[in-house]
Amino acid sequence: MAELPADSPPAVVEAFLAAIRPVVEASASGGGCAVAAVTVDPGDDGTLREVAATAFASWVDQLAERLAAAGVPSGEATDLAATLITLLEGAHVLCRAAGTLDPFERAARTAADLTRSRYPVSF
Repeated sequence: MAELPADSPPAVVEAFLAAIRPVVEASASGGGCAVAAVTVDPGDDGTLREVAATAFASWVDQLAERLAAAGVPSGEATDLAATLITLLEGAHVLCRAAGTLDPFERAARTAADLTRSRYPVSF
């Protein structure tokens, strides 16, 4: 996440969405998120779920830092980062089920549009 630009909130969001697109594309072809996979293992005693929770929290924190560096207030940055990670994880499931990137493309387009609306770039 450190390589994401911090020029503006829309730039961070659009770069994040571009970076995760190939990963979600692999899900449409039958791949998936290994971190998410351990959360649905009925045989897990909770240990793997805790590891997954820590990984997801780390992703949210890193993305929130980039958003804050771009000018998003701290609480909003964390909320937006959590929304984007949720978008990523949901996209894995929906794209795999659909066999296409369409669910991701719709969600990504909406996330980018909402971010540009909420945090317009001023020149």
